[in-house]
Amino acid sequence: MIKHGRESLVKISDGKFVSKEPLPGRSLTQRREWLARQQKAADTIQKLHEIGNNAYGVPHIKSVDSKRFCVLEERVSGVPLTPLLFRNLDNKTREKLIDALAQFYADIHSIDVIPNPIEYKMEYGLSVSYLDDFIDGGMARYFPKSDVKFVEKMYQNIVNATYETRIVWVHGDLFEDNVLYDFKAKKFNVIDFTDVGTSFLHYDMLRSYAYDLGVADAVRARYLNYRDARYLPADFTDDARWKKIAEFHNAAAALEQMNENLSDFQYLSKDERKRTLARVKRQIVALHKFEH
Repeated sequence: MIKHGRESLVKISDGKFVSKEPLPGRSLTQRREWLARQQKAADTIQKLHEIGNNAYGVPHIKSVDSKRFCVLEERVSGVPLTPLLFRNLDNKTREKLIDALAQFYADIHSIDVIPNPIEYKMEYGLSVSYLDDFIDGGMARYFPKSDVKFVEKMYQNIVNATYETRIVWVHGDLFEDNVLYDFKAKKFNVIDFTDVGTSFLHYDMLRSYAYDLGVADAVRARYLNYRDARYLPADFTDDARWKKIAEFHNAAAALEQMNENLSDFQYLSKDERKRTLARVKRQIVALHKFEH
C-alpha cells in the first residue's frame, strides 16, 4: 500500500515496516533537505528509546539510506486518537492517556535542554497579517464601530503580550493523525517526527495536541511531576500566570480563525460573504470572554 504525505512517499509492506522517500520530481537539494530532516527525526527517536519510557510508543528506525534517499521504520499500530475517540474512552483510560502524553512531552523536552529563559512575544506565533488589513479597512463596512474597536483592542493586546519561556525540543507536528491509539495495548503511539526541532515550551501545551483534546491544564499538571522545576519558567509553573497565558493563546486562536474566514472574503459570492460574516460575528462574541 502506498500513501502520499505532504513531502514523502510512504510504502507499507508486509504489515511490519514502513519505507519513506521524497515525493517524485524533487530536486537533489530538496531530497538532501528531506534526508536531513529524516536523520534528525531518527536521532530524536533514538534518544526517546534510550529514555525507555513504556508509557507511550515511538517507532524504531531500521535504517536511513543516504544514497537511495530512503528511510525504513517500524510500522506502529493503532488508529488516530481524535478528540471524539478520546471523549468516548472510559475515564480510567483517558486519565492514563493524559499522564502518558505528559510523560511524552517531559521526555522530548528533556532532550538537549536549553536552560536560558527568553521573553516570548505573542506576535511571533501569530499568522493574522490579513486580519490587520481587514480591521483597518473592510471591517468598518460590515460591523459596528464597537466591534471594530473591540477586535482592534484585543488584537493589539495579544500582539504585545509577552511572557517568560524556554526553548525546548518538540515533536513539531503533533495532531490526531500522528497520534495512534492501540486498543489492544491500551496506549498511544507517536509517529512522524519529520518536523521535530526546537520551539517555545508552551507550544506543546497550548498550540498542539493537548490543546486540541481539551486537556492542556490536566497535561500540564501531570507534566510538572516529571520535569525538574529548574528548567521551567515561573510563567509556566505559576497557576495564575499560566491561566493568563492560556487565555491569550485561546484568544489568538480565535483571531486566527477569524483571519482564515476573512482571507478570501473579496472573492466570495454574496451568499458566501453573508455566511462568512455570520461566522465572524460569532467569533467576535466568543472573543469577549477573554476581555479584561
